[in-house]
Amino acid sequence: MFRKLTSSKEEEQQKQKYAAILDLALVQRSKIHIQFDERFSSLKGISGTIVALNSNNLVLELSGLSHIKEHFINQKIICFFRVVEREDRHREIFYNFQTTILKVRQEPEKLPQIAVSFPTRLQGAQRRKSLRMKPQFEQFSHIAIWKYDSSGGFDISKPTVAFGHFKNNHAVIDNLSAGGLRLSLKRPLLKEQHLEPQKGDRYIFFSTFTEEIPKLRQEYWLVSKINNVQRDPISGDVVMGLEFIANGVRQLETGKVEWSKIMDNVIDDLAQRIYQWHIELYRSKGLAG
Repeated sequence: MFRKLTSSKEEEQQKQKYAAILDLALVQRSKIHIQFDERFSSLKGISGTIVALNSNNLVLELSGLSHIKEHFINQKIICFFRVVEREDRHREIFYNFQTTILKVRQEPEKLPQIAVSFPTRLQGAQRRKSLRMKPQFEQFSHIAIWKYDSSGGFDISKPTVAFGHFKNNHAVIDNLSAGGLRLSLKRPLLKEQHLEPQKGDRYIFFSTFTEEIPKLRQEYWLVSKINNVQRDPISGDVVMGLEFIANGVRQLETGKVEWSKIMDNVIDDLAQRIYQWHIELYRSKGLAG
């Protein structure tokens, strides 16, 4: 009996913790990305916001569709969202949970709503300034890196690490976030370009993406600083951790890149793109559980 009481108390504390997180999502009007079970529905790109919650269920107001039918009741969905810890310099935390649709509400000239069961578990949280993922090479239409010249000048036609180096795996982006990246360079490339990366060195990172996402930039120019370097004594390969410190926008009139300091070490629109990749990764794996 004592064990059962203890378990019940712990479960209630956990539930209160989840309620506080979901209440923060409600207050911040966090977008809830919804994944339907592909065995029962082909709906994609549906999102919503939490408009009410209690100890038993949440009410989500949906966007991306004009109506929802009764046959969705009892279907399982996975929800993805993020909240911001404002007291800690805009640190983002990402969550997902599985739940069941309990009710649907459809009123004339209003967005459809669904009531879903209160989640038994929130998972997938990442306490980082932004989500960090390993991108696939195919997600980039171009990548290039130049050794940074303090004068601000560089030869755009002669990148230090060119697209071809990434294509043949002599350069690999191990992970990417809105605050920086982890880059692996193979020994042949280091030798070819006479590179001896050191902590504090700066590089210009350029990328464009194969997927166009509305309202997000297609082209990025970023000055990055090496925070750490690891050398493999056997292979001679190097792994670097780089932090983005300046954000560039190419001017249409002159073709020159205009730089600005990155605030709070986070590039918001890049964070949104990586968050979309995160959601798509889960969608590609299908519904868990």
